[in-house]
Parts: sequence; C-alpha cells; structure tokens
Amino acid sequence: MKSETTISRNAHWLVLCTCLLFAFQFSLFTSLQAQPYRVEHLGKTFNTSGSETGAIRVGDTILAYSSMPRSTGGNSQFHFDNAQMNIMQARISRNGKVARPKPCRWGLNSRRDHTGNLCIDPSSGDLYFTRARLDDPTLRCEIWYARKLKRGWDKAVRLQGDINGHDYTSTHPAVGRLHDGSAILYYASNRKDGIGGMDIWYTIVKDGTAGQSTNIGPQVNSPADEITPYYDQRTGVLYFSSDRAGGRGGHDIYCAVGQRNTWQKAEAVCGCLNSEWNDIYFTVTEHDSVFGIPLTGYLSSNRPTTDDSTACCNDLFQWHLNLDTTLVQDTTPAPDTNSTLNNKRSTLTFGFPLFLYFHNDEPDPTSRKSKTETSYADCQRHYASLRSEYLAHQKNAIERKEMEEFFDSCVEGNFRKVEALFDYIEGQLDDGHKVTLTVAGYASPLHRRDYNQTLSERRIASFINMLRSWRGGVLADAIGEHRLTIRQQPRGAVKQTAESKAADPVYSLQAAYARHIEIISCELTK
Repeated sequence: MKSETTISRNAHWLVLCTCLLFAFQFSLFTSLQAQPYRVEHLGKTFNTSGSETGAIRVGDTILAYSSMPRSTGGNSQFHFDNAQMNIMQARISRNGKVARPKPCRWGLNSRRDHTGNLCIDPSSGDLYFTRARLDDPTLRCEIWYARKLKRGWDKAVRLQGDINGHDYTSTHPAVGRLHDGSAILYYASNRKDGIGGMDIWYTIVKDGTAGQSTNIGPQVNSPADEITPYYDQRTGVLYFSSDRAGGRGGHDIYCAVGQRNTWQKAEAVCGCLNSEWNDIYFTVTEHDSVFGIPLTGYLSSNRPTTDDSTACCNDLFQWHLNLDTTLVQDTTPAPDTNSTLNNKRSTLTFGFPLFLYFHNDEPDPTSRKSKTETSYADCQRHYASLRSEYLAHQKNAIERKEMEEFFDSCVEGNFRKVEALFDYIEGQLDDGHKVTLTVAGYASPLHRRDYNQTLSERRIASFINMLRSWRGGVLADAIGEHRLTIRQQPRGAVKQTAESKAADPVYSLQAAYARHIEIISCELTK
C-alpha cells in the first residue's frame, strides 16, 4: 500500500480516515487582517506516529476522535491488514483540562471492522459513524447509527435505507436539523450519478432509516473529490475538503452557505487555515455569543510539525480566532455588480437566510387582514415571555432541552442578529448604497390555505413595521424614497410532514419552526 501522502491512494485512505469537516463563508476570512486564525498542534497526548483524525466535542465533557496506529509494514506506509482504526475518547474537566485518551466505551468499536468518522446529532444526541471490514481490500465503507438513550447509546446498527450499497462507499457522516425538526445527514460517497469522484450527498433520516439520497449539486461538488463534510447548525454553513484545482495543495478546506441542495458557490477558507498538505475534518466547537462568528474548532492535517517533519500521517490540530486581530470590514461593492451575500461586512455579522419566529397565530390572532400595526419587536418580546409555558408542554428532558435551545438561539439569538442587520443597513444607506431585502413569510398548516396566506403576509408586514420604527424612524425615510426596498414573498403554510401531523400543533418544536419569516438576502447597489 502506498503512503498516505500519495494522492493516488487518497481515494482509499481518505475514504476511511476522514470525517467531519453562521452563515459566513470565504469573504469572512478574507475580510480579516492577515493570519486572523492560528492553528496549533494538539501534541503527543493525542497524536501518535500513526494517524489521528476527525476530532469532535460530545457535549461539554468529551473529546472524541479516530485513531489508527502506524503499521509494522514500513515507516510511512499503512497496511490495513495489520492496522485498525478505532474511535478514542478523552474526558474534559470543568477547568478545560483534557485527560489521556482511551478507546471509546460506547460500544462503537468492533474487532472485525475499522471504525471512525464519528459525528453527533446536535438535537437528539444520536451518533453516526463509519465502518469498513478489516478483510475488505477495497475498503468499502458504510454508515452506522446508535440511538441516544437516557443513559448512553443503544447498540449500533447499520443505517438502513438509501445510503449504504455494495458497489460504492458511503462515509464521513455530518448531521444537522431542518426547520421542521427533521434530521438531515450529509455524507461523502462515490455512488453513481455523481459529479465526479467522491461527492457530498444528503438524506433525511428518521428512526434509523435514511430516505432518498440526493447529490447536493455543482455549487459544492466538482469533478475532483469532495470529502469530510461538517454542517455548522448554528450558522448554516457547510465545511468540506476538496482536492480540486486552484487550491494550495492536497485537500483544502472550503465552505458554502445553504441547505439540502441549494447552496451559494463554495469558496476556500483563508490560507491561515489551509496549507500545502492535506487539510481535512474542519469542525467548529464554539461561536461568538452575539454574532455567531466561529471562535475555535478542530481540523486534521498531515502538514509537518516541530514534532514530526515527515508529514507521513494526519494529526489533530485546534484552530482559534486570534483575539488580537482587528476585524477589517470592506463594504465597497465590486464595480458594476450587485453585492449580495458575498458582501464582506454582511457575511461577517449575520448569515442568510435569517429566520424570525412567531407564537401561534401572531400578529393579530384571528384577523383576516393582510396588514398589521404590530411591530415584530412586540411579537418577539411576547414570544420570549412564553418560554416557561412552552417548556411545560414538552414530554421529556430531551424535548425540553431542544426547546430551550430554540428560545436561546432562534427566538432571542436571531432577534439580536436582525438588530445587527438593521445597524448594517443604516450604515450602507449612509454610504450611498441602495438596499433590497427579500423576505418570505410562512405559517403552520393549522388553518385554511387563504388564512395561512394572509397570516404570512401579516408577519412580513410586522417586520416592515419594525424596520420603519427602528431607532425612532431612521430607516422610514429610506423606505419612502425607495432607497430601502423590501421584496415580499408570502408563501402560506409550510409543507406538513407525518412527524408534524402527530406533534402538538402549537407547542411542539415542529410547530415552532413552521411559524416564521425568512430574510433571504440583502442586496446592495449604488
């Protein structure tokens, strides 16, 4: 078997050994001063002479990753017949100290399989990971699943449905949640009908079964290999690695804003994170509490270090935002073009789409009018005051935790983001730009179609009222003078799923996600 650093071998090696790679993208990184992030080797406590990859945090107390010792077959080669990948875990104390790692105790590792590429559902706590048979020379991988129990996890099982096959590899699971509460699984595969090599696909998972798999499209995938997806649930950004042309060398880290198969064009993150070697498994573990800017996370790389200059094998690295870095914001659009989501200041502080949520039938319950005098700010304050009432209607501790996170991140966190957006709009208007917001409105499917359509119009109107009254009306004149335009897209009720039909129509998480408006984009013109 060739060295891990040999590109022709990556199709096998990275298929097994790579896993997880705010809606902000490349423009965020390039809008900062040089070297805004620093990358630090995690040291010999975690990194061996073999290969360590895919570090993730499981809650606040566990660091988990994949490890494969160097085989006895040579200094820089792996022989899969006498080296085995397993998942490791290390406990993190309250003061942040990480204990010496040990083999995973959750029943995931197998004596007859390579096991790695662990990820966790941020909502349910379910685990997804990759297995490949030790005696399979093709290293065909499959994705497995372990359901979260009150204590620990259920016995791991092979994920059923349209995901694992006998003539292709499926690996590198990365899980998130859709706005209706469904679990969406992104993964890498060389299954047929792709764009080329390893592509990133997605499927909706329910009760341990995957639905139809869909290629996420040419905005992300290329004729080269795309691997190790990681979806940042908080910010709506997909990170992944690719060896496509135009990179710094090996596999570089890229990111794209979107969901399912609708994405902005992927761009490479800054050179301070990528190197001339293979950079994979990019993950985010901490965000800024107000704007959601990623502050720290992990990546894996075979870049040379002071401990080992051979660049044989992948090691674990931690990346941090350099707190001494000044955020430089370039708000000037390119000549003769519209500056939309790629505007550097826009993507620095908020990501699109930006969702704002409503309590049941608000504003103006039972009204048949498409307009309202209510401001969204009043709707949001009332909604936030109902936190305890919503928590009381949840059936168990997991649902209560999910609802707490919804109120913290969506009801209150997104309101702070929209206030920052208004600040941004005011600054752009002062600089002589014209601003166009595109806003869509939705309702839950409780009422008739005509009522839901009117309610979605009324919700958009409440947002416009908030715009008009912002800081005593500083934006009202811009609306009247058509320097600030709002494109309205009232869309009525969201599509109902079997899960949402069975849920509480008012207090469930599915219902809470359905009642919203969506700020789709912020476009600037001169």
